[in-house]
Amino acid sequence: MKITFNNHEFILDPSGALLWPEKGMLIVADLHLEKSSHFAKRGYFLPPYDSHETLTRLMTVLMGSGMKRLLILGDCFHDRQGYERLNTRDYRIFDELRDYDPIWIRGNHDGDFVPSGMASYDVYHEAGISFRHEPSGQFYEISGHLHPKATIQYHGTLISRRCFIENDERMIIPAFGSYTGGLDVLNTAISRYFSVLERVHLLGEDKIYSVPAGLLMRS
Repeated sequence: MKITFNNHEFILDPSGALLWPEKGMLIVADLHLEKSSHFAKRGYFLPPYDSHETLTRLMTVLMGSGMKRLLILGDCFHDRQGYERLNTRDYRIFDELRDYDPIWIRGNHDGDFVPSGMASYDVYHEAGISFRHEPSGQFYEISGHLHPKATIQYHGTLISRRCFIENDERMIIPAFGSYTGGLDVLNTAISRYFSVLERVHLLGEDKIYSVPAGLLMRS
């Protein structure tokens, strides 16, 4: 699905990635790799497949999109030691990301950790747009952090899906990671950045569904 943001054309991908064809860039947020091993260390079991599933899906989208650059909007790992816990198979996949001229935005979970060979920023600026992990409320910014999701009623059933939120001033993109959950777009932590929830786009299996704000329901 194509949208225009600050006079630039972007594509919303059903995977949760944001494509910027003009710059050959693929943008993702909140992979939270090694979340399962983080919880395992604390005695809580989650199936230990999140990193592999997330990295495999990311590589599939990168190769299928034709994008040559990768921008990660923070919280690539669930904690600062997550990179060290990658198994050999997933480390090799992660290493392939370096082929995409990666830009690493520091998140609150992975903090000051930056993989070697990746340029890191608190805020990255390109073509009049600011890219950051946490939204600030500034004009023309694209961020992640809040893991937006939206709920609608369809044939009497409540359906909640991850989503993009955008207007003419800012955009928040969904979490890309497999074990990331979501925060309702009607929660004030999200809605305070939008005077009106003008454009909410839910992730479908193979397409994006734009939903009028009046049809949104609290989950």
